[in-house]
Amino acid sequence: MFIHRHKVQFYETDLMGIVHHSNYLRFYEEARVAWAHAHGLLDYQKPGSASHFAVYETQVKHMKPTFFGDDLEIEVQARCEGNRLVFQYRLHGRGNEVCSVAKTVHVPPGVGFKTTKIPGRYESHCE
Repeated sequence: MFIHRHKVQFYETDLMGIVHHSNYLRFYEEARVAWAHAHGLLDYQKPGSASHFAVYETQVKHMKPTFFGDDLEIEVQARCEGNRLVFQYRLHGRGNEVCSVAKTVHVPPGVGFKTTKIPGRYESHCE
């Protein structure tokens, strides 16, 4: 399991200091990119890099709010399912409470945006 940390910034909140729901996908994207960097899978110039996967599906469940100044911990787990790279996330807020969970599914687009096979180097990083 990979853990990414994020400190909630003022601009990510509403007038009550609560994180706006639209930012959670941004937090999960930030964690996924950090995961790819940590595993040596991210090269913006190279086809087949983690930056060249298309988002196929997103799901976010909000259970508790997070607030301006909170130190968030985002757990990231990845698995390969055929030609899909599936990420599951668990976001911990104050008191280490689980505040949100999510899943994103990514596919490698090929010629004409038809899905291709996941490059082999990713399989060793999938759980």
